Amino acid sequence: MSNYSLGTIFISSDTHKNVRKVLKTARLSYGPFCQDLETRFARLHHTKEAIVCSSGTAALHTILTALKIKHGWRDGDEVLVPIVTFVATINAVLQSGLRPVFIDILESTYNLDPNLISDKITAKSKAILPVHLFGKPVDMLSIQQVANNYHLEIIEDACETIAAKSQGKSVGSWGVAAAFSTNSAHILTTGIGGVITTSDHQLAELMRSLINHGRDSAYISIDDDNNLSKPALEKLVQKRFLFNHVGFSYRLSELEAAVAVSQLNALDKIIKKRVANVRYLNKKFKHLSDLLQLPQLDSTEDHVYLVYPLLLTRKALKKCHIQLNQVINQLEKAGIETRPFLPILGQPAYDSLNLNPTDFPIGNYCTQAGFYVGCHQDLTKKDMDYFVNQLTSALNRLGLQFAR
Repeated sequence: MSNYSLGTIFISSDTHKNVRKVLKTARLSYGPFCQDLETRFARLHHTKEAIVCSSGTAALHTILTALKIKHGWRDGDEVLVPIVTFVATINAVLQSGLRPVFIDILESTYNLDPNLISDKITAKSKAILPVHLFGKPVDMLSIQQVANNYHLEIIEDACETIAAKSQGKSVGSWGVAAAFSTNSAHILTTGIGGVITTSDHQLAELMRSLINHGRDSAYISIDDDNNLSKPALEKLVQKRFLFNHVGFSYRLSELEAAVAVSQLNALDKIIKKRVANVRYLNKKFKHLSDLLQLPQLDSTEDHVYLVYPLLLTRKALKKCHIQLNQVINQLEKAGIETRPFLPILGQPAYDSLNLNPTDFPIGNYCTQAGFYVGCHQDLTKKDMDYFVNQLTSALNRLGLQFAR
């Protein structure tokens, strides 16, 4: 068991109450809690609609498939994506029959560099898929300007950045649709789960269908045949097993939705504690600021901090030629759960994409020198002090000297 965990789950008396209510009704399929989650999630992100599904990956795959149907995109059409992200972003593009075109990132934020997009746009480019990484929003104004200039759709991967804002506007509301995740170790945590946000009603109807095997959208919930007149019921019965598209089984159950609804009630409290933890860690790591790039708050963004990312500076790497795995191994031995930056470069699954690390100097550097740990709301000052001391000792043992 780790002494310092990457994530946690918020369980309250409301969580227990909601789950007991679901079990008492014996209804696990899409119902009142799923509907409540959708309503509140859309309101939270200032969109007209939200749609629950089984994961953030499912959300991305559904969005891309729906846009492919709506616009007649062809296999091999291109989606512009950052070179540093979780593999799910890339997998969803590939599984939709589309081609990911990779863009390098900004060293300061680890997010896609808007200034590099234009050079990668071709006649086959259809969409930009920015990823709000680690809880930090992308510079969406710049992304929007490029998208408008080249008539591209914006699809936000907001799986790690619930309830944040970029330049005063909610993530999830900048593009045609956005994907969120409630998977384990995320800010809103239900074990499995995802949500799509959009303000395009027709697209929402199509995505609901795709999530439910491609079923006619007239019958998505078992409540859809309640209180209908005889003629209306007879008409609906004919559509219950009418499938208009080749869809997926990406539905969410009432149990996960019940947990999510209880956590929404405490979301502000959860995020405030995470931000406070980051401020505390930054203060404690001040003596290592030339060896570690620390995460910084930006006045134009709400950084909700899924995790606490750290980057070994070039000075640190040059001084003793240390390797990232040496630092990670020292921390893991001390019971501190770590993860490397989300690497796309070097993944065997993408060998056929022929990615050259030299084409992505910042992404390659961050992949080689970056890692992250938890900053979640259950960490105490004692926990964080332990982490600071262990990382300081690890760097010291590797030959990096510093002034305290």
